Amino acid sequence: MTKLPQLQLDLDAIEQRFSDCRAWEERYRQLLLLAKGLGKADPTLRQEAHLIDGCESDVWLSFEQQQLQLDSNAKIIRGLLVMLLACLDSYPLSQAQSEFAALLKRLGLAQHLSESRNNGLQGIWQAMYAIAQGDEQTFCR
Repeated sequence: MTKLPQLQLDLDAIEQRFSDCRAWEERYRQLLLLAKGLGKADPTLRQEAHLIDGCESDVWLSFEQQQLQLDSNAKIIRGLLVMLLACLDSYPLSQAQSEFAALLKRLGLAQHLSESRNNGLQGIWQAMYAIAQGDEQTFCR
């Protein structure tokens, strides 16, 4: 997968950040801190053409010139996008979605996400599958 230069996509480091969190508020804070790592997206990303349907918050996805860009107007989603990108960086697309779901459970985040947030995450995965159109190598390192 083409990496975003400002972002460290290390699943072990992400899990370590959450290892001492006992309460939802602590996990929420870690999500917000992860969101800062996503950095500013290219302004051309935030166009209607890149908007993903089905998300509670606005989420934009673009894959052009072998560069994947994701952004959201919601900080909690931006934090989740960092985790999603880390899974994509570590696993092929066909495995990354299930690894992402397992990560959310391990970190104690899955039970705190609303149905609409989960639907939005599903929409993001569907958009990536549509872009890949069966080409497993699209999002691989």
